[in-house]
Amino acid sequence: MNAILLAGAALVGLPILLHLIMKQEPKRLSFPAFRFLTQKLKTNQRKLRLRHFVLLALRMLLIALFCLALYQPTLLSERLNLRGEQPVAVVIVIDTSPSMGYIANDKSRLEEARKRAFELLDELPEKSPVAIIDTADLNGYWVDISEARKQLEKLDRPRGGSQPVSSALAVAYQLLSKIESPDGEETDQLPKLVAVFTDRAAASWDVGRNDDLAKMRDKIAEPKPGHAIVDLGIDQPVNVAILGSEMKPQVIAANQPALVTVTIAASGATDAPPADVTVLARVDGTGNPERRQVVVPYGQSRPVSFEFQNLKPGVHQVEFSLAAPDKLMFDNTRFLTFQVGEARRILTITDDPGSAVFWQLAHQAKGEFGCLVVTPSDIQTRDGGRTEVEFAPNPDKPNERISENIRAFDAVCLLNVENPNEPAGNTLWDKLRPYVESNGRLIIIPGSRVSLEGYAAADDLMPGAFKSIIDTRKLEPPPPKQSAPGWDEPREGRNGVTWYLNDDRVLQHPMLKPFQEWQKQGNVDVVKYPRRAWKYWDIQKAPQGSVIVAYHDAEAPAERRPAVLERTISDFNDPTKVKGKVVLLTTRLDVPTEDDRWNDYWDLEGSTWHTVFPWLLVRYLLGDTADANFNFQTGQMVPVPLPKGGVPRGTRVVIDGPDIVGSDALIEVGDKQTELRLGPPRTNQPGNYLLSVESLKWRDGFSLNVPADESTLDKVPVEAIESLTGKDTVLPIDRNLRLRDAIAAKFSQPLDLFPWLLIAVLMLLALEGLVANRFYRKVR
Repeated sequence: MNAILLAGAALVGLPILLHLIMKQEPKRLSFPAFRFLTQKLKTNQRKLRLRHFVLLALRMLLIALFCLALYQPTLLSERLNLRGEQPVAVVIVIDTSPSMGYIANDKSRLEEARKRAFELLDELPEKSPVAIIDTADLNGYWVDISEARKQLEKLDRPRGGSQPVSSALAVAYQLLSKIESPDGEETDQLPKLVAVFTDRAAASWDVGRNDDLAKMRDKIAEPKPGHAIVDLGIDQPVNVAILGSEMKPQVIAANQPALVTVTIAASGATDAPPADVTVLARVDGTGNPERRQVVVPYGQSRPVSFEFQNLKPGVHQVEFSLAAPDKLMFDNTRFLTFQVGEARRILTITDDPGSAVFWQLAHQAKGEFGCLVVTPSDIQTRDGGRTEVEFAPNPDKPNERISENIRAFDAVCLLNVENPNEPAGNTLWDKLRPYVESNGRLIIIPGSRVSLEGYAAADDLMPGAFKSIIDTRKLEPPPPKQSAPGWDEPREGRNGVTWYLNDDRVLQHPMLKPFQEWQKQGNVDVVKYPRRAWKYWDIQKAPQGSVIVAYHDAEAPAERRPAVLERTISDFNDPTKVKGKVVLLTTRLDVPTEDDRWNDYWDLEGSTWHTVFPWLLVRYLLGDTADANFNFQTGQMVPVPLPKGGVPRGTRVVIDGPDIVGSDALIEVGDKQTELRLGPPRTNQPGNYLLSVESLKWRDGFSLNVPADESTLDKVPVEAIESLTGKDTVLPIDRNLRLRDAIAAKFSQPLDLFPWLLIAVLMLLALEGLVANRFYRKVR
């Protein structure tokens, strides 16, 4: 027990002792009639005894109340006095997710949320600190009520990049752990309230974070915050949505049709008649839209196909929409970006252009990559250190030459170049090094004659160093016998070795992954009849290099010699960021001679390896067009590669898209910058976006769409939310119900009894004095 209470209990006996000491004797009366005197004596004694007990009780109660007041007790009041004088620290979370755009009673859920939030601000006591948190922008801070109203006014429509309400609650708890009153007054003991205005849709909550949020809530100093989750959602919503638009690949060749599949879904009562939906598609914002009709039962989805033909090379953007909009507008439209492009370009540098004929024809046969062949002397250094390539675009007019920045090429290949370290003072390495260090891709394919010193001069780029030529016909010990699914019996290793592909770890490399599927099919010629190499360069792998695949020229893995190596070139300022890549082959791919053949890679009979291998190599370096992506979700970081020819520092890229105005519509390019990275708030709104640099005749684009799960309007269970916020904190608000009345009974705050007890002590003390003076008054 409290020491004050123990001392008070002991002092309660003090009035007893005082009364015993001051006890009065009955007044003696001298009257003739003894009987009358006896009767009067008894009456007088009874009155005195009663007065003593009353006064004794008053004094005991006075001491007990005084001790209780010193203890300073408090009670928990279950009502929030919004109209009282004591300020309340309030964090208001506004769910601005796209589903809040659902219209009911002629108002969107966001409009209703703002109305209710304004109503709460009107009820708050003066000087209450308030923080407004928008789920699309979690940067909340303490302001006064007037500034909070201004912030609420700006939340005029849903935002595509919205985060779950649970993320906003984490910010709310951080704010409540250190309340900052606008006027600088003490705020530690203020009552605290977290008011959330949401439709309780599934995508708006991440109940998996409840445990972590509970720990954050419990760390807040007393008094703990109360919660009011104002449920503005509709119990039985009806909605027709465009859930997605899919196109693979998103880069197609010229004259190839673009095939797009659009998914339409309907939600509502499953016993209602199916929805008859008309979908419109408009390409590049011009011309009459194409129309497709589909019948979608409620609770199900249906695909719709579109085919767009006769598209010119470049960026193309499509807007899909419902002909008959419904109560939820954001999912009535969907956006898609794709490209129609020419083949990606490979620059091949060789001492003898005739030796590159097979390499060039292999890429032309596939059609995915274009290949330009030049000599080292065609690579020139211009003013400012810019590397350019001089060539004749029309073979029939060799004297009409043009110059183009080397960065306009997707990859550069050194094929059968004996010494790249020439001419002195301005070597080929000096011209290529800036290209590789600026996110360039370099392939090195040696010939039969290689300057060891010339290649060693680029040890900062090379995956390995040339040592000597290996001839399997003379190799000791001889290579293991080579086997393949299409060979009747193993073949002699001295007559050439294959790649060693019997290791699943090797096949995990991106360049070799297609072999996994080819091996499963069992009838792919490059697997059934693999090609062999009987001469190749022995390479000493550099510490920064790695082996992609080795030859099967030894039983022990450590003794197998590399067939293909690679090395990534890191950013000088950030070693974790890859800026370029170099791939090194160890056997020849120039035109073979009958007296010096190194492999059978160019043989046309029995295998398509002569086109597959160059395609595998370059596709790995540049990426598969099937992997190209121009379509993202709202709120994501969007990477946009800049023109390959390079963009001068200070160039301004113009962005055209929804809600992008003023300074947001211009981005200045930095030194050696190769891509733009666009993020919120630029990427918060769904739509088609175009980027351009007029001086370079360059255009690119992308599309942003709201995640499909935002169209799921089913509510999160109340129990899942109240496991964090407390029982009965989810408040379904009727439009005629006052928010103050709904919140007041759900909020608890401490009630200090000390002032009231002190008043009671003073009043009881005055009463005791009045009674004592009257009882002890001398009778004259």
